[in-house]
Amino acid sequence: MVARLASPRHFLMSPELTRPDWLKMRQRNSKFLWLDKNENTDPTLRRLIDQLVGELDSSVYSIYPDNGVLYRKLGEHLNVLPEQVILTPGSDGAIRSLFEAYVAPEDVVIHVQPTFAMYTVYCQIYGAKPVVMDYQPSTIGPILDVDAFVCAIKTHQPKLVCLANPGSPTGTVLPANELRRIIEATADVSGIMLVDEAYYPFYSKTVVGWLSEYKHLVVARSFAKAWGLAGFRVGCAIGSSDVIGILHKIRPMYEVNTLAICMLEKMLDYYDEVLQSVKRLEKGKQYFLDAMEQLGLQTLRGYGNFLHVAFGVYAHAVHTVLADKVLYRLEFNDPCLKGFSRFTTTTEELFKPIVDVISKVVNTVNAKEVLTDA
Repeated sequence: MVARLASPRHFLMSPELTRPDWLKMRQRNSKFLWLDKNENTDPTLRRLIDQLVGELDSSVYSIYPDNGVLYRKLGEHLNVLPEQVILTPGSDGAIRSLFEAYVAPEDVVIHVQPTFAMYTVYCQIYGAKPVVMDYQPSTIGPILDVDAFVCAIKTHQPKLVCLANPGSPTGTVLPANELRRIIEATADVSGIMLVDEAYYPFYSKTVVGWLSEYKHLVVARSFAKAWGLAGFRVGCAIGSSDVIGILHKIRPMYEVNTLAICMLEKMLDYYDEVLQSVKRLEKGKQYFLDAMEQLGLQTLRGYGNFLHVAFGVYAHAVHTVLADKVLYRLEFNDPCLKGFSRFTTTTEELFKPIVDVISKVVNTVNAKEVLTDA
């Protein structure tokens, strides 16, 4: 007798819900400069992390997590009560927790597009009805229509509104007054408002200070970008004690692993070094963008630890010569970023060889055109 396989929830049977093949993930080669996933590439911060890992007692590899000290340190660091924080496996874990706690089948979730891919996936997993607000292309880069966003909230009365600030992959931010309009409109329909601040402090303005005003507001943070701890998979959600208390009810037995807890405890004592790393990377970003603009290429001066450049007629030649040197996002299908490539920000020293190669390509092509015209 062959046992019949139990059926999963019907939402999971959708052919639209697919994930990349985890058995065919690309193996990274150390000969490349990895500027494709918005990680922290600052060699100075990496040396600090190496040092701190070496200082860890070997017992961390074989004991279960004990995170009470970290919660108290995080609360102090964020200037909130420890009860207002929950550790998560990256900011991704914070996002999923909100879906699991608040979104039932057929509930409306509003998010922007393009954005972090998991918003769409979680809408499908939890059976939500997504209402998507598209960034619009413009001569200065992607633009979000806040009036239309607020109108959509009033019309659809979502259970959850998700907005990354800065946005990814757009690099865009909303001014405080426009962000407040969206947050307050969400409160008016009794929804939960998620502001994803994964790129803090590359963009240093935060809404954590607004939590006392807005009980429905939740902020997601990651320690992968500025802090250089992407491999430890640790983030957090910050909100009112009422909302965070609900998230604690659905968390696993242990939110994150012992190694991540011990590393983050240590790194919180080195926040000044994290900020210095951000300054070095921002300097590198400025250097790269200035160099591209001097070559006559269009750039987007967005926020976050990444940047965009449109290579235009030089695109094929540039992509060809960089193919064995650096990994980066070659192109986008989204209309608001059509024609642009994205590089993770790195230091000026690491950017310089890339700038030299791109400059050589552009100047060589231009020289050939001059000779042809002559």
